[in-house]
Amino acid sequence: MAIDPISSGSVRRRSRTATDRFIWWLVFAGRLALGAIFVYAAYTKLRSPWMLFGMTVDSYQMLPEWGVELVARALPWVELLLGAMLILGLWARWAAAGATALLVGFVCAIVRAYTMNLQINCGCFGTNEPITRFTILRDFGFLAASLVLTVLAFLTRRRARARRAA
Repeated sequence: MAIDPISSGSVRRRSRTATDRFIWWLVFAGRLALGAIFVYAAYTKLRSPWMLFGMTVDSYQMLPEWGVELVARALPWVELLLGAMLILGLWARWAAAGATALLVGFVCAIVRAYTMNLQINCGCFGTNEPITRFTILRDFGFLAASLVLTVLAFLTRRRARARRAA
């Protein structure tokens, strides 16, 4: 049985390689963008005393006093660490998954506050941003991008392992 050189796989390999490169660039750009967002969010919180951010966290009425202090002190540093890991590509799959988990928590808290009609500041990028429909849509957009990044980062790793094993 003769093998047709057009359908033998050489064309598929080239297109798969092009697809792999496209996905790699998409993951790379997503890591940089999401990492920059997290670093900027951390910067806006870290440049002022933690107590100001603590008042914003407390206004959500979700945590006891000790939890508010823990979140207000730790969250900016977690955001900074995740952002730096995403930008540098260190444990990118897990950093993207962590960013997704944080964004799920943020979106849930913001939607809860909005539906309860709490007239509070978001706290996403500092302390002077009220929760609006735009805030919710923006954070859902960040969450969607983070989910796509996480899935692509894991799939890219899996495909690379499969190619090495073949």
